[in-house]
Amino acid sequence: MIFHPEEEKPIGTKIIRNAASGALRVLLVAPVPFLLTPLILHKVGAQGYGTWAVLMAISNLSSLSDIGLLGTLSKYVAEYHAKQDLAALNRLMGTGLAVFGLIAVLAVSLLWLASDVAVNFLFRGSAAAPAELRWLFSGTLILVGLNILTFPLSSVTSGLQRLDLTNLLTSVNVVGGAVMGAAGLFAGKGVRGLLYGNIFSAGLTLALYVGLVRRLLPHVRLSPWQADAQEAKKVFRFSSQLYVTQAAVAIQNQFEKLVLAFFVGVSAAGWYDIASDIAAKIRNAVSVLLNPILPAASELNARGDRRKLIDLFYRAHKYLACVAVPLFFYFVTVSRSFVNLWIGPALGFVATPFAVLLLVNLLNLATAPGFMIFAGQGRLRPGIYSGLLGIGLNVPLSIGLIYFFGFRGAVIGTSISMVTASFFFMYLFHRLTGNSAGKLVKEAYFKPLLCVAVLLTAKFLFFRASLHTWLQLFLGGVIFLALYTAGLLLTKFFDRYDWMKARSALPIARINRRIVSSA
Repeated sequence: MIFHPEEEKPIGTKIIRNAASGALRVLLVAPVPFLLTPLILHKVGAQGYGTWAVLMAISNLSSLSDIGLLGTLSKYVAEYHAKQDLAALNRLMGTGLAVFGLIAVLAVSLLWLASDVAVNFLFRGSAAAPAELRWLFSGTLILVGLNILTFPLSSVTSGLQRLDLTNLLTSVNVVGGAVMGAAGLFAGKGVRGLLYGNIFSAGLTLALYVGLVRRLLPHVRLSPWQADAQEAKKVFRFSSQLYVTQAAVAIQNQFEKLVLAFFVGVSAAGWYDIASDIAAKIRNAVSVLLNPILPAASELNARGDRRKLIDLFYRAHKYLACVAVPLFFYFVTVSRSFVNLWIGPALGFVATPFAVLLLVNLLNLATAPGFMIFAGQGRLRPGIYSGLLGIGLNVPLSIGLIYFFGFRGAVIGTSISMVTASFFFMYLFHRLTGNSAGKLVKEAYFKPLLCVAVLLTAKFLFFRASLHTWLQLFLGGVIFLALYTAGLLLTKFFDRYDWMKARSALPIARINRRIVSSA
């Protein structure tokens, strides 16, 4: 055997393990922006936060440089693993390392050549001196290079369906960067301190990935000299299609900040970053639970098991609705109280954009199960068409609306483009697969939406008081979650398969099932 016996487990078990590790990652990572954002605002002010937001937008856009290869490598690692093809894995990893090494060199070089132009046009209103901004920009390039070099290694843990390890190292990167960055702020280093912390954490994560991949695949040589031209052609054929969708997501998440910085200033970019980043963090906290779908779909497709692929689609939506619907709608309901407690009433105007972007992200998240299953099957055109539509709308709308309406225009442009692209993908998916949209709504979304609607109506009619403390906000969430869960149990949302899987993972689920059965 090439792989460790521990890896050879049923797909259902792998999905449960990966989803559970995703939930743990959320618990570790979710507090980071809530704690770090007020600290940054306190230590460096709105202008300093805006400067940091622009630097992070540049760093995060480095995801565009992966040209779809990260998801592609994960897919083929999963397939070669299922077929036990060691020679193909050697070719694949060598090709991935060589390609990403070249991409890192090209991306950093091009950004360095454009550094003077970027500093002059993207940091309007920044309190930092031009020389300091150039240094910060150059330091960000180190971060970009480290992130790109991590991509081919993280594809191994994802492809082997060891997302528990991916989630662990992601948590190390995020939490480590936040702790080191906070230490830099307290030491009086300002934005430099934040950058030092993120660079150190990214370097540590890269080193940990190297050691982990060597342990997972001891028979695979991590050498770019193993690159294969035919393997590269095969990978690029798939990744070029996947890239369009990834580019659309990256542009929609980061483009508005750069346009705001150009037309309005770094302060407005910082305001938008606060609203969009927290909405995206809440979305990502849920999407982590969906990450096992792509490698699982790739393995099922390699086995030709269409029946399980269809079941995977419906159950992914069912569990997505179960978690996302109450979480998103609760935050929408308490958005003003949350923002006032978090960053103060002076920035309370961020609450409405935050609520709008939450709802938009919820709708867009609903496209994820279908997209991942299509990707596992190698069917990427629907995602490409949807991504092109999103980019085609987002870029001109954002530029025009930000020019005329400033901060509000960024929210409107993002919302229109994301909603339109999301509905278009859903239409294509159901038309091409023949899966019933009505069945999907009935089985996955109807009962969660009904329970949330009843609870929010009751809150509006009988409990209109604002939440003025973190304790009230927390207790309100606990009560909301408890009543919502009771509603799902009473409406028998979970079937026998759900209870069987839950019982194998959580013994307490046996007690819940007895209660429901006797109700």
